[in-house]
Amino acid sequence: MRQRLLLTLLLLPILCTCVLAQSSVEEFKLGGTARILNDECIRLTPDVPFASGSAWYEKAIDLNEPFEITVCLVLGENDEAGADGIGFIFHPTMRTGYRGEGMGFAGLFPSLGIEFDTYQNYHLGDPPEDHVAININGRTHHAASITGPTPVSNLEDGKKHLLWINWDPIEKQLTVMLDGEERAKLKANIVAELFGGNSTVFWGVTAATGRKTNYQDICIKKLVFAEAKVQPAVDFGGK
Repeated sequence: MRQRLLLTLLLLPILCTCVLAQSSVEEFKLGGTARILNDECIRLTPDVPFASGSAWYEKAIDLNEPFEITVCLVLGENDEAGADGIGFIFHPTMRTGYRGEGMGFAGLFPSLGIEFDTYQNYHLGDPPEDHVAININGRTHHAASITGPTPVSNLEDGKKHLLWINWDPIEKQLTVMLDGEERAKLKANIVAELFGGNSTVFWGVTAATGRKTNYQDICIKKLVFAEAKVQPAVDFGGK
């Protein structure tokens, strides 16, 4: 009994600093072609050429605390004629990188990006299949990927694909699960090794099209994280 009580007391500081939000599309800052569809979903790109959209959560989070992102991705219905995919970005400022094949992540330093890529760019080392990868510091070639690319079945089927991203700061482990299967895992002290000891970052999601197109949506299911106690100035820029 005493052990259970001690465990509960130890967990309380973590639980009390976390914020739980559901269907919180109004709490995102939208850029480019991004538009709110309903109380859960944001359309990042319409099915038109050379579109790009971004949605950034309005408050910075603290990576010294756990976070959990549960969303659904919809990557359109064009398979062979579809592009480019969706990326999740973690960066000290609310700033979107190069779009198109850069997935809104290219050129951002320091940064961590999780990509759900639906188009094969040969010069970036993409596999022919849709794929998942984790990249850092704005480097999009898969020779620099720290996890992946991991091929997945076709994502451009018009269906919702359940995505779960979890960060455990104690185990120093980032886990990415798509449609109930683990697709990427990173075990690293990302605060110290990637962000130079700075645990305060913004997170956002971006999507783009090129000559090939797709509508691309994100639907918020559950967000659990700790907002940073000191919020940095917002730089809602882009490239």
